[in-house]
Amino acid sequence: MIAQDMIAAGAALQDRTPDGAPQVFDLRIDHAALSDHPSRQIVRHVQQELLMRTYQNRFVLLPQVDAPGSVVQMLHDRYDPKATHALDGYRAALEEALIEPVVNDLRPGIAGQGVEDYIAGMLDGIRKCPPSAFLTWLEGVPQGEPYYRNFLIQSSADLLAEASASAMGVIGEFGAPQSALFRILIDEFGYGTHDKKHSVLFRDTLRGFGLNTEYNGYWPIFDTEALHLHNVIHYLFQSPRNLFRQIGFLLYAETSYQVSTGQHYRYLKRHHPQVDGTYFGEHAHIDIHHSDMVINEVVKPLVARFGAEVGTEVILGAELTRLAFAAADRHALAVCQAFEAARLDGAATFAAPLHDASGQALVTPDTAERHDGKVQVGGMGLLHKAADFAAFPAGSTGRLHVDV
Repeated sequence: MIAQDMIAAGAALQDRTPDGAPQVFDLRIDHAALSDHPSRQIVRHVQQELLMRTYQNRFVLLPQVDAPGSVVQMLHDRYDPKATHALDGYRAALEEALIEPVVNDLRPGIAGQGVEDYIAGMLDGIRKCPPSAFLTWLEGVPQGEPYYRNFLIQSSADLLAEASASAMGVIGEFGAPQSALFRILIDEFGYGTHDKKHSVLFRDTLRGFGLNTEYNGYWPIFDTEALHLHNVIHYLFQSPRNLFRQIGFLLYAETSYQVSTGQHYRYLKRHHPQVDGTYFGEHAHIDIHHSDMVINEVVKPLVARFGAEVGTEVILGAELTRLAFAAADRHALAVCQAFEAARLDGAATFAAPLHDASGQALVTPDTAERHDGKVQVGGMGLLHKAADFAAFPAGSTGRLHVDV
């Protein structure tokens, strides 16, 4: 997809975002950054932004705080059928550029694997995996809160509407496995009790760190790798052709979450006992059951009915998920380590992110030398000189700081 197409798409999204629009109705992307010799990292970031906007076309969103004007008109404008159809038109090309090459690279390595052997190996690998490298590193950092705050912000791209993507995988009619998947979905939505809905529990954790709880509230400081992870999830669930790969996502995610969320729950108890960590504690408990349900009530019956090709698709979805999670974890740690190195050198300062960083210029490591001034890096703080951002890993993004 060429830059001119993305510029046109971004201009249309900007035109659909009125001044003062609630953050959930703010559709803008960084298309202006493409107009003057865009770098490879700038292009990839804007591609990820645009792909996420196509996926958000199908989310029902309302602001948490009432905004001036007619909410009916806002919905009509936000979901205008011609405009949403035009935006959807970019999706296939973006998926082909950003996600499908990874899928194609995975195919040779999983050819001939049986799904039962894969599941046994996956379960054993997750049980034996070392503790989170990010949390292990954080244990040794004297001031860890800004780094954990950044982790929460980057995660919020998905978790503030948790399970909305996977909800698209349970509509239709496909037998008893559908009912098992729906029971998992009900749990994610708090089994009908709003205060127990997982996205609401995550908001409680965000409030403990003084963070914005509005969906898309931190859109300007989502980095490229965070957007990529959440786009992979949507790629799987927004097309029925990926049904068995969706199940592979759930197989890996529900199994790994029971371990990773337990680690985060214990970390919060040790270092931030005043913060409500119920979100993580709930997952550590309930995902044990979800993993068993996916294996025994979904994967095994479908493979028994339709054969080994279904198992191959399940493995493909699980492996795509594993790679996306691992890449996001490595990146999250590398960004925090780069900021900590700059801080120890006196080149960076902790600072809470603005609740609205829209309108501030996008900076990537391969464009850092083009800018002067300070750069806000995620939820961590400020680099004193933009040029120092060149030392950060690819996929990092910053915003040219504007004093307010």
